[in-house]
Amino acid sequence: MGGLLSFFAPCVLPLVPIYLAYITGTTTGEKQDRSRWHTLTHALFFVLGFGILFVLLGAAAGLLGGLLYRIMPYIMRVGGVILIVLGLHMTGLIKIPFLYMGPQINVDTGKRGSYLTSLLVGLISAAGWTPCVGPVLSGILLLAADTQTALRGAGLLSLYTLGLGIPFLAVALLFDIAAPALKKINKYLQIISIIGGALLIVMGFLLVTGLFFQLSMWFSSLGV
Repeated sequence: MGGLLSFFAPCVLPLVPIYLAYITGTTTGEKQDRSRWHTLTHALFFVLGFGILFVLLGAAAGLLGGLLYRIMPYIMRVGGVILIVLGLHMTGLIKIPFLYMGPQINVDTGKRGSYLTSLLVGLISAAGWTPCVGPVLSGILLLAADTQTALRGAGLLSLYTLGLGIPFLAVALLFDIAAPALKKINKYLQIISIIGGALLIVMGFLLVTGLFFQLSMWFSSLGV
């Protein structure tokens, strides 16, 4: 869910066609004379690139949570306050200029990119996305820290990567159809952002009040 919300972030979704044009060496208005397989494989390496960074962040968060397990309840409460602020930002009730930052890409279609280039662009883009998808990513990293193990933290961020990567791959597979459709979705991005912000506010409230842990224990007792 978090990865999907990040995909539809106002600073990510409009740039998806540009990313695909960059890593495949084509433009959205150009006749697609390259195979779908070419586009899809480059997209796979791009997703792998940003997935590497996110998974490493998840592992680091889980490891840090394990080292600081004694004060984790306090960290989670502080994190909850931060999530509420970030959620208010996503809903538009407050504005945090830093979080509007996004990666800048200049498309050069004169060169056919290699798979290594697509991997590196994905890795660099993940770093550039961090301020933009920060609200959602912060919530996922808090949950990763709460797992208190590097493996579980990495696993949680792997799921986040899938949520962000699968729609990207779907667009790559149907590039000629999906690119025009994305322009129509753009007008709904603010609504999606408000919904995501509301979810973050709820999650932050649960963390601050300690209800999150009670709900976790209740779900665990149900075997969920």
